[in-house]
Formats: sequence, structure tokens, C-alpha cells
Amino acid sequence: MTPVIETEALIDLAPDAILVAERDGRLSFVNDAACRLLGCARDELVGRPVAELVPPAQLDCFRRSSVDPTECELRRKDGSWVPVEARARMLESGQWQGFLRDISERKALAAQIDADRRRLQTILDTMPLGTLILQADGRLFFNRRTEELLGMRLSPTAGSAQYADRIKFPDGSPVPQEQLPTRRVLSEGVSIVAEEYCVERPDGARIPVLGSAAPLFDEHGAVVGVVGVFQDMSERMRGEQAIRANEHLLKSVFDILPVGVWVADASGRLVQTNPAGERIWKGARYVPVEQFGVYKGWWVDTGKPIAAEEWAMARALKGEASLAELVRIQCFDGSLKTILNSAVPLRDERGGITGAIMVNEDITALHETQEQQRASEQLLRTVIELLPVGLWITDREGRITLANPAGERIWNGARLVGPERYAEYKAWWAETGKPIAPEEWALSRAIRKGETSRGELIRIQGFDGSLRTVINWAAPIRSDAGEIVGAVAVNEDITSLQHTQEQLRDAVRDREEILAIVAHDLRNPLTALTMGATAVEHQSRRLPGGEPVRELATSLVDVAQRMSGLVDDLLAVALATSGGPSMLSLAPVPASSLLAKAADAARPRFAKERLQFEVHAAGDLPQVNVDADRILRLFANLLDNALKFTSSPGRVTLAAERSIGGVRFSIQNSGPALSPEALTAMFQPFWQAGRDRRGAGLGLSICRSIVEAHGGSIWAEPATGQRVRVCFLLPRQPANL
Repeated sequence: MTPVIETEALIDLAPDAILVAERDGRLSFVNDAACRLLGCARDELVGRPVAELVPPAQLDCFRRSSVDPTECELRRKDGSWVPVEARARMLESGQWQGFLRDISERKALAAQIDADRRRLQTILDTMPLGTLILQADGRLFFNRRTEELLGMRLSPTAGSAQYADRIKFPDGSPVPQEQLPTRRVLSEGVSIVAEEYCVERPDGARIPVLGSAAPLFDEHGAVVGVVGVFQDMSERMRGEQAIRANEHLLKSVFDILPVGVWVADASGRLVQTNPAGERIWKGARYVPVEQFGVYKGWWVDTGKPIAAEEWAMARALKGEASLAELVRIQCFDGSLKTILNSAVPLRDERGGITGAIMVNEDITALHETQEQQRASEQLLRTVIELLPVGLWITDREGRITLANPAGERIWNGARLVGPERYAEYKAWWAETGKPIAPEEWALSRAIRKGETSRGELIRIQGFDGSLRTVINWAAPIRSDAGEIVGAVAVNEDITSLQHTQEQLRDAVRDREEILAIVAHDLRNPLTALTMGATAVEHQSRRLPGGEPVRELATSLVDVAQRMSGLVDDLLAVALATSGGPSMLSLAPVPASSLLAKAADAARPRFAKERLQFEVHAAGDLPQVNVDADRILRLFANLLDNALKFTSSPGRVTLAAERSIGGVRFSIQNSGPALSPEALTAMFQPFWQAGRDRRGAGLGLSICRSIVEAHGGSIWAEPATGQRVRVCFLLPRQPANL
């Protein structure tokens, strides 16, 4: 097995680079082999014009389809040119696809072979073939090269005697006259082919030659002369020395290759490996194919052990080529490594298998790095899924490729669409109320202009029709070269905060009105009523037959005390939110306990009215820091309001779920949906639904004040198929009262 065959086999294992370019000539895809070939990262190549990588004179070979390979050059990142063999074709989509093979080594080897061939050709062209004809009568005919070989002038009439003493055996000893090639042919009539001699010139130089001679016959078959040819072997001997040096050089290259190379003979026995192969396996076992099991390995993708006959070398001995098989191996010292394993059969000129060659590339560090990267990516995906804000990611074209669960909750769904369909996301600028056009979305501006947007306040309509207020951020994602390869946007739902801000703007005016009503119209009469009813109750106890009066007085006291509680609520929240002394008795209370108590108190009233009453709690609810009595009166007020405006057989739903910073409670009831104007105004003092005049219209306003006094917010929103959904948020942390 020659080094040339081994070198050609190594060249056959080189991977191909694949490039795809769009109609505009810019690359849209490169594989890892292309990155290695050009010394560039993938993101440095994608989007780059092909014309920047190819000499202008060779650009046409990249623009036309060609089944036959074409040799050309590509510019590497460091500015050097690498020769490649290219095949190209135009796809039906109009894209150009090229298959490139690095032929640097082949070129270098070809150049070396070409140099050897030129040297050989020079030797052939200038071969010192001295030719002479010696006739039986002693006459001599010769060419100039014969004189050059002998280093002397010859005479046609002096016969062989004039040079006989110059012919020596290879060891330098004289050749007897009767053993000279020409004499033997003349005397014996036999031919002599390629016998070794040396010629000693008059200056003492000895020239090794190969001598051949054959008899010349006349028409009767008698020997009449001899023709002799003498070839100067000096160049050949120097060539053999060069070949031995070249073989030594190839062996040196074989020994310093960074990949393990293994060679098997035709019988399947491993006969040779290089130092890198022994380093990878921590040793070597030169065994036949049926004993390849001493090399322990597993398929990385399945974990299945590799049987002796499954090794790439064993399959190559049957004519199968294998390329870059990912294998986990156990070295002979017990350590584990990951390698890329390739093998090809070695064939003679008739195509017969004369052996096989296998290459191992140790990628343990790379494989471990890739595993760590996959773990990091999984961690990142987990973090993204757990983020409390909406996260949206696009590709370089602006198509949304990822939306995390928080983003889908904010929008009540997701549409993975490109910029041309951004209109499906309906939103308005909070400051102006103007609809946001598709090209005005922060994501669109990040992709088109590389613009970073921060803290844009917008009003959105979810895919279920609900309205929310969000703060929107967006920024482009750039490659190391600065090219925009995507964009990321973040939505923070501040609906509750926005409601709080809107409500706070009207709080002072509403509070003043409520306080005036409480101070002048409610508190004093209630005090007098309570005192009078209490006095009547005590007096009736002493009167015979005063039981009916006592019961009536007791009822009046109860009603007066309940109304006094409402007045106290008003005063408490008003004083707390205006900076006065707090009248709230705050304490940590499980939100689930509040929900259960409110539901238990309301069930009899809904059952009496034959209304369906449902309670839903989403997961574990945290504790909230509240005045439990006032929050329960808040629930009672809201549930009474829902009961009052729900017709049988209707449904009222009480729900609670964990939210950012606290717990979100909601009460929704069936019936004709309220108008957007009603949803906005229903927490204002004296507001009443339609023409209904049951009460003074202060209940919901009082509810708002109670929630705000606890540091929370309350609002109304539409619900599909329902009259209204009233929501309020109680913070988990204590309010600063």
C-alpha cells in the first residue's frame, strides 16, 4: 500500500461545502464545512454577496448550472485564496446552489506529482541512451550520446578495443574482454537485457549504466553485428533517492496528522496507525476484523454498543464508505471520548479491495461544549417561559417565531406572523388614541431601521376582545458583524396600574363629595337614629306587651349599625387615602379564606333567587394584607349588585387568581353587555345602570374607595357572553397607609 494511495484516500474523506444564494447574489445558507473552508462564522457569510468571495474572472462559473466540476478560487476571511472544485445548479426557486470541495491538498499533491512528472519527462527527454553498432569486421557506428557517456572521442575503425577498458562491473572491477556485452552477443548470438555496469571516464568519474545488446543477422541468419544501448543510470539513482526521501516526508506527515489514521490490509487486519490514533485510543490493538470488538464504542444517538462487524473499518472492507459517524468510545485506559469516525475502502487499479483506511477525529471538547450549549438553551427557554412579562422574538424578516406564555396571556393568544400581518395585533397609542399601523409597531421599526424603543405606552385589544394597557419595548438583535438578524419585544401588562392612575386623578373630587354626604347627610342622623332606637329597645323591655315594639327597635338598631358601618368605611378610606389617620385594621389574611367566606355568605341569596353561582380559584393563592371585615363587605356589595342585575336563570361567577404583586378577584354576571361608556363611568359617585334608581348610586364608588385604601385597584371590563366582569387587585405586600 503506497503513501500516494493513502494520501488520496485522506483527500477523498474531505467534506464538501454547500452554499445557497438568492437571486440578488447574496448568500442565504452555508453549512459548517463552508464556514471552515472560508474561516468565517455563519453569520459573517449569510447575506454576503457571492461576488465578494470569487475573483471577477471566475464569477460566471458561479452563475450557471454545471454538472461537471469547475476549478476556481474563493477568498478566505484572512484574505488568502483557497482553490475549490465547484458544481453549481440553479434551483426552481431561482436560488443558486453550489457544492464546493477544498482541493488545496489535492492541488499541492498534484503540483508535487506534476513536478515529479516534469522531472521524469526531463529525464526521458535527456536520457543518456548511448547507442552503437559493432559489425563483425570491427567497424563501429555510434551516436554523440555514446561519446558523452564514455567521455572520449571514438573512432569508427578502432573497434571495441578503444573503450573496452572503460566498462566496469558495478563494484568497479574490470569486465574481461570475453564478457563484454558486444563480444558475448557476437560470439553466442544471444540478447542481453538491462545488465548493470559502470563506465569509467578518463577523468576518473564513474557513470552507472544499464546495458542492453542484441545480435544483427544477415539474410542467412548469420550474426553480422551487434547493436548496443547504454542508459545513464545516474539520474535514476538520484530519482530513487528522491523517492525514498519523499516517502520519508509522507511518513512524517502521516505521523504528525492531528487525526487518528488506521490502515487495514486486504485480510482485514489492522496493520498501521499514526501517533494521533494511539493518543486518541490510548494505545492500539493490531487485530483482524473479527476481533474489532476489543475497540469498545457506542452510537451517540442511540447509546447502542457497536459490534465488531458494525465498525466503519469492517464495513469499508466490504466496499462501504462511511463519513463522520458520531461515536462514543472507551479508550484502552478506561477514559471516554467522543469521535467522528470515517472509513473508505482502498482499491487497486482494477477496483479490487486491497484494504481500508479509517480516520478518527477527537471532538470530545466540542461535543461537551455543544451539550453545555444545549443545556444553556434549555435553561434560557425555561427562563423565558417563566418571565412575568410578554416576550416576542422575530427572525431577520420580522416574522414572529416565539411568544412566551406571559405574552400569550396578555394578548389572550398569539399570531406567529410577519410584518405584513402585524395589523392582526390591534392597538392604539395611549396618549393620542390613534391606531398603531403595522409599520409603526416597535418590532417593525427594530427590523427595518435598527431602532430601539423604550417604554411606549399603548392600549391593546386582546384576541378575545378584552382591552389592556401595556408598556412596550423592542430592540434589534445583531450578529457579531452588526447585521440585524432579528428583533425582540417585551410587553408589560400595566392595566391595573393604569386603572389606578386614572382612578386616582378623580379620587380627590369624589372623596370630597362622599365626605360631604357622610358628614352632613348620613352620620349625624344615623347617630341619632341609633341612640333613639336603642333607648326604645331598653324601655320596651320594661313594658307589659312591649315585645313587638322591642323587636322593631332591635331591627332599627341593626339597620342603623349596618349603615353606620358603611359610613365608617367611607370615612376610613377617605382619611387613609387623604393622608389622615388610618381606620383600617390590616392583617395578613389568606386570599382563599376571603374567597370562601364571601361565597358562603352569598350562596343563600343566590339560591333564593334561583341563580347559578360558581366559585373558581386558580391554584394556590398568597396572603393579602387587608382589613378582612371591610373586604368582606366589599364582596357583599359587589355580589349584591350582581344579584340585583341578573335575571333567572342567570349565572354569577366569583373567581380569584394570582397576579403580579398580589391577587386578582373578579365577579361576572350574565346578561346584556354594558356599553364601553358604562364600563368607564360605573365607579363614579351616583352612577346608576340605565333607568334603574334602586339606591343612591354610591355602592360601586364606595367599593372603589375601599380597594384604593388598601393600595389596590378596581375596574370593569367586557367578558364574552356576559353583562360585565368587575375586577379588583389586592396587593400581596402591606399598603403604605
